[in-house]
Amino acid sequence: MGVLGLKETTQFFRSYGIKCDEKWIEEWLKTTAAKDLTYQVCEDDLYEFNEWCRWKGTAYEEGIDDQTKIARLLEEIDELKSEITMLKKEKELLENKLGIIPF
Repeated sequence: MGVLGLKETTQFFRSYGIKCDEKWIEEWLKTTAAKDLTYQVCEDDLYEFNEWCRWKGTAYEEGIDDQTKIARLLEEIDELKSEITMLKKEKELLENKLGIIPF
């Protein structure tokens, strides 16, 4: 495939259903020390970018401080607690529908 420019890289990801924009690709390039300022990406770099996107906005994002990591982890815990509560209610509803007596 050769070397892709910023616009082609964005189009390539979108063709695979990955939601991204040129801004995210530029940000990734700036955080990748080995890149020069030409903003061109080789095909192999696309997999690296995909991995970077996977962790962006999470507690596992590279380059964030400990305080941000903790805040993101606490937020994730709250979301998981909410999901557990919702699943317990759903389980109870299904048990009632099926006539299963809870232990």
